[in-house]
Amino acid sequence: MADASEGPGLPGGPTPWNRDSWDIEPDSIALALEVLNPRAAGKIMKEAFYGTRRFEDFQRRCELSRTVLSTRLRDLVAIGVLEKRPYREPGARERDEYRLTDKGLSLAPTLVALNAWAERWLADAPGPTVTLIHRDCGAPVHAVIACASGHDIAAVRDITATPGPGARPARPGAADASGPADGP
Repeated sequence: MADASEGPGLPGGPTPWNRDSWDIEPDSIALALEVLNPRAAGKIMKEAFYGTRRFEDFQRRCELSRTVLSTRLRDLVAIGVLEKRPYREPGARERDEYRLTDKGLSLAPTLVALNAWAERWLADAPGPTVTLIHRDCGAPVHAVIACASGHDIAAVRDITATPGPGARPARPGAADASGPADGP
């Protein structure tokens, strides 16, 4: 990914910026990664994406202690990616199950992209242990990067970082605003 300082771009395109001139913390990528941190939260979200809903199933599949699982589920409910819904098995007391909210479901493209990355770079022979496929046709699922105008983006260098509406000018002295911009 490039920042807008690497070239003038197209007319009406992003304004050149010096990364050190802007305070962008917490940025959206960091905030999203926090949802999947610590590792236990990422395991729970993966299992929820696969359809796991009940505490005992999360505990068995994620291999977490009851205490850690309870804490992480509470955290994920508090940030709104999971919700608790009551259920009752015949002859048993009422319990809660955990379901993805719209906010949690919107993590699907991220999880699909992480899955594809792991399949390419981390899977041991003979290959990945899970393959994500389209329920209707059976073809593998993959994430696609596109701009709001509908253009597919094939190369990371075609993505430019610019200050967003929440960016603030960096405090004076934090960095030399006239210095070189960061880039890959």
